[in-house]
Amino acid sequence: MGRLFPSIWQGSEFNNETGRDQLKELFNGKAVFENPKPVDLIKHLLLLAGGNDGVVLDPFAGSGTTGQAVLELNNSDSGTRRFLLVEEQDFADSITAERVRRVINVLPNPRMSNSFSFVEIGHPMQLETLLKADRLPSYADLASYIFYTATGEDFDTGRINRKTGFIGESAQYDVYLLYEPDVDYLRSTALTLDVARSLPKGSGKKRLLFAPTKYLDSVHLAEHRIEFCQLPFEIYKAVKRTS
Repeated sequence: MGRLFPSIWQGSEFNNETGRDQLKELFNGKAVFENPKPVDLIKHLLLLAGGNDGVVLDPFAGSGTTGQAVLELNNSDSGTRRFLLVEEQDFADSITAERVRRVINVLPNPRMSNSFSFVEIGHPMQLETLLKADRLPSYADLASYIFYTATGEDFDTGRINRKTGFIGESAQYDVYLLYEPDVDYLRSTALTLDVARSLPKGSGKKRLLFAPTKYLDSVHLAEHRIEFCQLPFEIYKAVKRTS
């Protein structure tokens, strides 16, 4: 039989009025969301789940209470919990993400590393649209998407060098992207031995390289410290803003 917990509802402060007051305090007294959950309720549930280093998923994020709860718990117990918030409504940036930004700004512990990335999913880039050159993402948009997806780290557009294909450095890789939003380019471009030899020395880390295809075997990939990733047909254009 599983562990039993006493009811948290009887005589508690876990009510919508409390949640509404907490949110209004962050938004300078404005009531920006109806019936938000109280932060302490989510913190209580996270503590019941145990551990201080997990990943917390909230697929219906609403006003972003879960993000605030995770940040405050980490701040109080030096935890390393992470959160993933999903919200399809048009307030995802103006309320959900904005709440997280404001919480980060008011947390009292400067030693904690608090940051998050806001990613907006756009049109799917599928085979039929690729062949028609329809809705191809820009170089920067695709670079942002694959860098963040592959590394989980923040992306800096200022690091992009389209001449060499370099798009950024992560803790493990120098990351490269061979891509242009042009069908002829995509059909004719591949990672070849000449391309591998022309890559910059970089930081000396292993190279993670994205391209439409490759004409190199595993021996030459290893020789040039390259881990190859073929650009998939089903890629989502992503616009990422970091705070």
